[in-house]
Amino acid sequence: MISIIIPTYNEESCIETALQSVLRHSNEATIEVLVSDGNSEDRTVEIATKYAEVISGTRGRAKQLNRAAHFARGDTLFFLHADAILPKGALRQIEQKVKVEGYDGGGFSNTFSSHNTKIKFLGRLMNFRIRDNDHAGNTVFFGDNGIFVRKSVFQALNGFRDMPIMEDYDFSTRMKRAHRVTRILEPQLLVSPRRHLKAGFLKTRLQWIVIKRLHQAGVPTELLSQWYINVR
Repeated sequence: MISIIIPTYNEESCIETALQSVLRHSNEATIEVLVSDGNSEDRTVEIATKYAEVISGTRGRAKQLNRAAHFARGDTLFFLHADAILPKGALRQIEQKVKVEGYDGGGFSNTFSSHNTKIKFLGRLMNFRIRDNDHAGNTVFFGDNGIFVRKSVFQALNGFRDMPIMEDYDFSTRMKRAHRVTRILEPQLLVSPRRHLKAGFLKTRLQWIVIKRLHQAGVPTELLSQWYINVR
């Protein structure tokens, strides 16, 4: 079974679409869907309850992901953002990579639902890359890559560290260091450009680059999180 875990906080504008996309392709694998809510103040829980089991508790992405993982019954955990759309074939690919090819975890390449060419071009330009980094050799992931992992591996890594930001990158880095990890190039997850639209394209790309570099340099995530606005 694949346990699909979606963390939420005030996601009434997109959670229904995300959950519908998951259930649309539920025939590809045996799944359960867990929405881990951080005490939303809008209609997120009301909407999500129609489609999934909702687990409510303290807000904080790492806390929410770990909390749902504790209750998950699947042998594979798949962490999906509330503003992501699951494409046809994604669940089948996870099963192929884990059960058939023997990988311990991984993530997807993704594409933005709008302004994709502009956003990816800015990413390459600001990182001084000739091509996009969504290639098979790049196996360190952020949350919008849809990280999946064997539950036994997740437990061995002690889950996500309780960090206000970069918990996904930190977990993915540790997973790659000790286990077999892969990137699924096709199908790609469809993700929202809402942060770019609200905060600005250049500002958002620059934030991502600077925050990642400072995290790698050891700057406390409590400080980094103050520069990353909530777009909900």
